[in-house]
Amino acid sequence: MKFTRLLAAALAALCLMSCQTDPVAPESSAAATAETASKTPLQSLVDLFTPEPGITDDPIVLIACSDLQHSSGHETAVQTVKEILGEIRDAGYDRADGAFFCGDYNWAFDGSVPGLYTLRKAVQRKFDMEKDDFIVVQGNHDPADTPGLSPGGANDTDDFGVFIIHNDDYMWYNKKKQPVIDVSERLKAYLDEKIEQNYAKPIFILAHLPLHYSMRTYLQNDARYANFIFDVINPAAEAGLNIFYLFGHNHSKGWDDYLGGSAVYLTKGDIIRVAQSSHKDFKEETLAFTYLNAGYTGYYHNVNAGAETDLSMTVFQITDDSVTIERYTADGLHALKSPGVSNTHLDEANLTPITPDARTYESPQTIPLNQTITP
Repeated sequence: MKFTRLLAAALAALCLMSCQTDPVAPESSAAATAETASKTPLQSLVDLFTPEPGITDDPIVLIACSDLQHSSGHETAVQTVKEILGEIRDAGYDRADGAFFCGDYNWAFDGSVPGLYTLRKAVQRKFDMEKDDFIVVQGNHDPADTPGLSPGGANDTDDFGVFIIHNDDYMWYNKKKQPVIDVSERLKAYLDEKIEQNYAKPIFILAHLPLHYSMRTYLQNDARYANFIFDVINPAAEAGLNIFYLFGHNHSKGWDDYLGGSAVYLTKGDIIRVAQSSHKDFKEETLAFTYLNAGYTGYYHNVNAGAETDLSMTVFQITDDSVTIERYTADGLHALKSPGVSNTHLDEANLTPITPDARTYESPQTIPLNQTITP
């Protein structure tokens, strides 16, 4: 991504310096001239790309979203995407270094290819990005052989880590424990290696399904066995890894209204109700990582009074020591988390003891990057 572009610029600079002759310097700067003249073109190139004290590289900018679904087709949904991207550009983002798509690229179960193509093109036209700058997750509406999906597991770049959990490994309407155990074991091996490396860069775990319990777990088994994944991620985050879990999927029927509707965000120290092996059970856990929906772009409907329904995308700015997160809608900057309300039309209060989380997290939120990893 960014490294490739820097390398091209570096090679051009090296060629230019190799062709230049040393200028004649004033007598007062003879010492500096002698030092410059003694340097090889390669040494001069190193100096060119070494920032002065107090100067840092531009932050890495990433854009994320999910669920490009609309009953009228992906062409309608992508108009919302274009409006949101326009607001992101108006906020001062004139470039992006990558994008995360967290699954479901059309309303039907056979339209993922044109939907994904349309979504990618919309982002590429707003931000001059390469095809390999996109990291694409399989959702429950996307066949496993959809062209353009990223491989499951590790998809690291030079600037951040990525681990993908596809829908086939952690699925909706799920009664199969073993696939979730298998992907959690692969995830553990990946995170264990990061701990051994003292990896201080951000790690994004991208999935379509969330980890939290909802009425969708109770009624449809979605997020069942999430505890196997959570029990890998949370200890790794407690050891110091800088982990961010992004998801989509729950954009109808008030499933996530208790957490903030279409704007869900939790971070280190917050309580999350993690779905367990039974569709009726959850366990309250304290998060050691950052957890949010990537941003629904097609619809969020059939919900409860007062629930947040705005469609959105998220923006991440990565520096050497922090990650700043913002959520944008077609109206501009938006809260990362909206107040939760009860899912009354699915009788949530009587079927399962879920208490709405009425807190709000505004945009932006800045997460310091831990530099010390403790095995």
